[in-house]
Amino acid sequence: MEFINTVNNRHSVRDFKSQPIAKEDLEKIVETAGKAPSWANTQPWKVVIATGDSLEKIRSYHESGRAEHSEFPSLHRGSMGKQGQSNLQQIWSSGIHNFLGADGNDMYRDSEKLFNAPAIAYLLLPRNINPWTTYDLGAFGQTLMLAAKDMGIDSIPAEEFVFNPSYLHQVLGVSDDYLFAVGIGLGYPKDAKINQFRSERMSLDQYLTIKD
Repeated sequence: MEFINTVNNRHSVRDFKSQPIAKEDLEKIVETAGKAPSWANTQPWKVVIATGDSLEKIRSYHESGRAEHSEFPSLHRGSMGKQGQSNLQQIWSSGIHNFLGADGNDMYRDSEKLFNAPAIAYLLLPRNINPWTTYDLGAFGQTLMLAAKDMGIDSIPAEEFVFNPSYLHQVLGVSDDYLFAVGIGLGYPKDAKINQFRSERMSLDQYLTIKD
């Protein structure tokens, strides 16, 4: 796939098929993400991918409602700034609810099931971090999702994946030296209405300034 087409066609899938992803494909996706830039080549990231039995344990625990907050602070509306709040309320929230209509509850049911993803890539960071480290992980995560899309595999990054971090540390064998920053669901999309939604993006003149 041409790079620009890959970027334009990547979107968040919220209901996946149960079809598994080949181990070699998962390895290739993460290996490609490892080419992302990082401060002084520190490459601070680690990745644990949950599939099969380990993922079903995580999914069942999540569905049971024992929702311990993520180790990264949640991004509340009040801390988003005016631009973020406007996009959330006027574009995202109203857009998806108008699109789904009476089917709106399906989105919440799917999120409780971790979007039925057959694989979740957990992106980890050392506990002692600074903003540059999180920038590095953002570049890594975006590269991972673009690499997946280029291979015909869809994705969604979501905080839901990193709820109940104490249980995640236990079931995935991750030491307390690392925290669960974000999870990225990977898989093949179902033919579901929610997967047809595309969020509207700002026009270029709303966020770009070029000064001579």
